[in-house]
Amino acid sequence: MVAGGALALLLCGAALAQTPPPEFRPLRADYEQFMATMHRRHGFDLRWLHLLFSKLQPNQSVIKAITAPSTAKPWYEFKPLFVDDSRILDGVRFWTDNAEALARARQEFGVPEAIIVSILGIETRYGRRTGNFRVAEALATLAFDMPGRQEYFQRELEYFLLLAREQRWDPWATKGSYAGAMGMAQFMPSSYRRQAIDYDGNGRINLWTERADVIGSVASYLRNAGWKDGLPVVLPARIDRVDPKPLLDMGLKPAWPLEEWAQHGVQSTTPADNGLMASLFSLDLLGGPEFWLGLENFYALIQYNRSRNYAMAVYQLAQEIERERGRMFTAP
Repeated sequence: MVAGGALALLLCGAALAQTPPPEFRPLRADYEQFMATMHRRHGFDLRWLHLLFSKLQPNQSVIKAITAPSTAKPWYEFKPLFVDDSRILDGVRFWTDNAEALARARQEFGVPEAIIVSILGIETRYGRRTGNFRVAEALATLAFDMPGRQEYFQRELEYFLLLAREQRWDPWATKGSYAGAMGMAQFMPSSYRRQAIDYDGNGRINLWTERADVIGSVASYLRNAGWKDGLPVVLPARIDRVDPKPLLDMGLKPAWPLEEWAQHGVQSTTPADNGLMASLFSLDLLGGPEFWLGLENFYALIQYNRSRNYAMAVYQLAQEIERERGRMFTAP
């Protein structure tokens, strides 16, 4: 019995001795391939990568959230969620508190203050809700466990790891949205790395707490996306044809000038330059569809979040914030 027990202990000890530490245990084949690419392409330490990836688990909450985004709701349900009294009043306060940076961004990038403020209100309620998902885990889930856009999210995971190394972030502790968007402006890692700017001139880019950097980065992003100073965003439309579907199916990128839309039975109900390029889209109201012409600035907003509901909410919230600010500053 003693000899048998001793042998069992010896065998157990040998087995434990042969069990590699977590950083050396083989991981999923797709993880291993991605880590090898990061090592070869960017010089990442494989042991460090193994330590990080050994912690990652597919996050079902991420998958659930991305398969049923709020932007997929009909407009009559979506709008009250994002164009509300608290965002309007908080937007006026944010504008007042950051008036100098917003005015400078307006002058340098041509993006109105109200649009910048509105985006920050819709994205994170002016920085109060920046997301509670681990960015590394969210991106890995979408990159390896969610069919459809795996190549895109693998690139975003690559950019995130590069960004974390450059910014000296702890990649396991960094939190963001279910899609991996980060900071007050909810930039994806590629946008953060390529388009965020140091707008307060302190030598670093911080889209979490440094409001000047956030404001300048949003304005710069929109200008790069095609925003044109002084032009309208949308125009209400009237359709003089029975079936608008073929025209709606043309997509959200401006395809024709207003004069050509008019030849196809689509009229702007407010005066505008006939040469303005536009697309046609509809919003779902309880009483039926409402038609709009989306101009180039609307398409620039679409580049921030590829949803007509999102872009329209930004536009309408911006209008409400500007009106409320005007009332407050002209009140006796």
